[in-house]
Amino acid sequence: MKTKMMVAAMMIGCTVAAVPPVKKGPLIDGTAQSTAKARTAKGTSPKKTNAPAVSRSSKREVPPKNPPATAPRAPYRGAIAVDAATGRVLFADNEKTTGYPASCTKLMTFLLVLEDLRDGRYKLSDRATASAYAASMEPSKVDIRPGQSMTIEDLLYALMLKSANDGAVMLAEHAAKAHLSEQDASGKTPEELVAAFVARMNLRAQKLGMASTRYASPNGLPPPRGSKRGFDVSTAEDLAKLGRTLVAMPEATTYTSRASHTVTGGSGQPISFQNHNYFVPRNRDPQHLATPIPECDGLKTGYTAASGSSIVLTARRGDRRVIAVVLGSAGRHEREAAAGRILRDALDAVSVW
Repeated sequence: MKTKMMVAAMMIGCTVAAVPPVKKGPLIDGTAQSTAKARTAKGTSPKKTNAPAVSRSSKREVPPKNPPATAPRAPYRGAIAVDAATGRVLFADNEKTTGYPASCTKLMTFLLVLEDLRDGRYKLSDRATASAYAASMEPSKVDIRPGQSMTIEDLLYALMLKSANDGAVMLAEHAAKAHLSEQDASGKTPEELVAAFVARMNLRAQKLGMASTRYASPNGLPPPRGSKRGFDVSTAEDLAKLGRTLVAMPEATTYTSRASHTVTGGSGQPISFQNHNYFVPRNRDPQHLATPIPECDGLKTGYTAASGSSIVLTARRGDRRVIAVVLGSAGRHEREAAAGRILRDALDAVSVW
């Protein structure tokens, strides 16, 4: 049975709607896509849409067969909203249900790189060089070629706005080398370096109390056909814990709040890209499914055919910040409808309680 929570009274005009008591459970603790028929999130009125389908350009048009237990759902597999400062649950619906986070996996890659920068292991101006392995990643990507390089700063923007899968691997390899001696790093293949980084991702998840999360990649791509590598797995509850940790670092939203950005690519030419998070102000959704929320400044979207559509959002109103997560929606229509409603309600809740 689904558990729903809304633990704040909402101001509607001059009337305050009372919220019935709820039972709280403990906190145990990537992007174009084909669009399904429009459906709305629970609690919203059905609304017709004529938004055209968007084709997804990828080498893997037919992904690995999706296990029924982790299939995307309408409106989502799980969702949650929390107060970023305290972790107080504002809304929860199947928040402990596991799913594939797709490119929301990159949030952990982002966190580890930011922590490395904070600890002085490398600098934003340092350059990461692309291996053939990194360059072989499927879209979304910055189309870097083996031997070319980009700065860590530009790769962070590419990671969080463009959702660059090749950029995620470049950052993973660079970060892994920074945690090894020069001799040890020189003896590692790119795949071994990435495996070492993924081990760090899982260790960090454990320390954050993300009990249901298991990482298998730095970018959230499905495993290649025939591979023994599994999917990245998480829950809405776990992703909210990760989001809370990220927004506690003031520099994090620098890379997630822009509607668009231009970096210098591996060839030395400028590359411009648009944020996949259409709730960010001044961003424009070509399908008109998401309306920007003025207070929203992050964090990350995710999509694959196997995972469905997911999003981790954050917004700040005054001195109060919230995190909202929607995991495993059947399509962008469902994801944006649910995420927008949950984030707005969470902001209203912390404004009055």
